[in-house]
Amino acid sequence: MSYEQEEEDHYGPGYEVGSYTKDYNDGPYDGESDLNVNSNPEGKPRILLMGLRRSGKSSIQKVVFHKMSPNETLFLESTNKIVKDEISNSSFVQFQIWDFPGQVDFFDSNFDCEMIFGGCGSYKKNLLQTFITDSNEALDLKLVREPFDVENDETTFKPEMSHQIFGENESIFGYQNLKISLYYTAGKLNTYLGITYKAEVDPKQFDGAIADDVMGAISAKLPPGYMTNLDDFVATLNKEQTFKPFGELLSTYSINKGSATERHFQLYSCTIEEIGFRSYHERLQTFLLWYVDAASFIDVDDDRWRFYLIFEKYPCDGGHRYAICGYATVYLYFAYPNKTRPRISQFLVLPPFQRLGLGAELLNVIYRSFLKDSNILDITVEDPSEEFTRLRDFVDSQNCKKLPSFSKEKLHQGFNAEMVDEAQRDLKINKKQARRVYEILRFQATNLADFEEYRAYRLDVKRRLNIPYQKEASDYKKLQKALNPEELRSTLSTSTKEQRIENLDKQYQMLENEYRHTLERLAAAQ
Repeated sequence: MSYEQEEEDHYGPGYEVGSYTKDYNDGPYDGESDLNVNSNPEGKPRILLMGLRRSGKSSIQKVVFHKMSPNETLFLESTNKIVKDEISNSSFVQFQIWDFPGQVDFFDSNFDCEMIFGGCGSYKKNLLQTFITDSNEALDLKLVREPFDVENDETTFKPEMSHQIFGENESIFGYQNLKISLYYTAGKLNTYLGITYKAEVDPKQFDGAIADDVMGAISAKLPPGYMTNLDDFVATLNKEQTFKPFGELLSTYSINKGSATERHFQLYSCTIEEIGFRSYHERLQTFLLWYVDAASFIDVDDDRWRFYLIFEKYPCDGGHRYAICGYATVYLYFAYPNKTRPRISQFLVLPPFQRLGLGAELLNVIYRSFLKDSNILDITVEDPSEEFTRLRDFVDSQNCKKLPSFSKEKLHQGFNAEMVDEAQRDLKINKKQARRVYEILRFQATNLADFEEYRAYRLDVKRRLNIPYQKEASDYKKLQKALNPEELRSTLSTSTKEQRIENLDKQYQMLENEYRHTLERLAAAQ
């Protein structure tokens, strides 16, 4: 049979692209129905040629299995229906090739995947993989100031994490081209939640597989009142002009002064008793789920909570409006016998406002709000992240540099009680953090080209790092007197001298790298 005759046999008239259905039959092929489930009674291996239109699938088949010249393939017409080809070169080499047109929509409900792919387990598995989406990539967050922002990709920002909603793998099953929209009005934080997708997994085609309930997973964390109609959400922007920040204005902060890109920010403090703030905070704290690991919503009924908020004051329609930029929560713990020890619990600057100096300004505002209160012992932090630790190191180092006890001359004399007392009295910095700041500033004051001076600094830091090992050795000596050797080995494992030295070197190098980062930022801030 000629190639032209074969084309005529298989490409009958009346075929509509993408119209392959469950009852489709493209005519006889070697005495059998082409796409009947029994068309391969001997269970021959099946090769499926699939790809984009005009990508060369048929050409590959003709060259490899029918010895067609590559030049001749230039004259092949586009494949517009599924074409089967039996390959029987010998009794050992027998299989089928199914050549698919590039336009077929495999996810059309009329397309019988089971009939075509029933014997192709790996295909089905791979096809299911196309329904798995990275939840961090799927989610779009926005702070909307005007209707144009809804369609403007430049106003979109992404979450840093999503495992607190979608599990450790941070993935969503059941959709192709999934997009999740979680939008907030910039001031009032009125909320919109919506999803779009190209296709949803069909349980009938994939052994009962069901798509994840995306809307349910997110809405369970949102307070009542969120919208699912985008037009209703956009309509609420008209009310943004009436929004005013909550609480007491503590500080103002500006960047790019005197230029066309000048921006102004205001920092406030308030309590949960502020009218309207309780419901506002319920919406605000939902950002934590995407940016703070192990985040939990606080019990706002406890009156020992304090809230600090950053807003941008921006021009709009001849007046000014406000956009939330970030916030922090502080809990006032009791410190024996009659003092208070504030602990920073949550601290977040939203992505559109990061790297503007707002984090440092917010932390300084928190510090200043407690400095004049004689009942405040010091300020601590609850489980600080690496990012917050770097921010805190920068702010505390910048502030401690102004204290007499942290002068260059006194830094070379070593850490002392005067540094602890002055840092606690003037800046409410606790002893542990004061020691860390001392090491950062002494590193800055150390001439690294001076072998002895640099060595003295390293030994000073390593003596502090060695304290846990000294305690371990002390505990070991005590247990030696009470336990026999076998009991001692099963009770306490100790490090060898070589292991201890290796661990100290690693710890020191990690610290030095962190300190260098802080010093680079200090230099840039001057």
